[in-house]
Amino acid sequence: MRALNLILLALIVASALWGVRLVAEDRHLTRQIAVTRDSVERLEGEYAELQLEEGTLTAQGRIERIASDELGMAAPTAEQLTVVFR
Repeated sequence: MRALNLILLALIVASALWGVRLVAEDRHLTRQIAVTRDSVERLEGEYAELQLEEGTLTAQGRIERIASDELGMAAPTAEQLTVVFR
């Protein structure tokens, strides 16, 4: 009977330690989830800013202005165009 009591005591202690371990792991994972969510929110904000910047940089008027003013480009004349049919 004494051996059975010792075995049961050992199982109770092991169960309690296992519960403590699970609680600690749960807290750690909850912390990781919070950090990951913060990172996702930050990256989503950065992505939105980059999309806005991309839209600004690729605006047709801006491209045409840079091509003509800074690069000295001009639209080709009718004589400069060659149409190729296949």
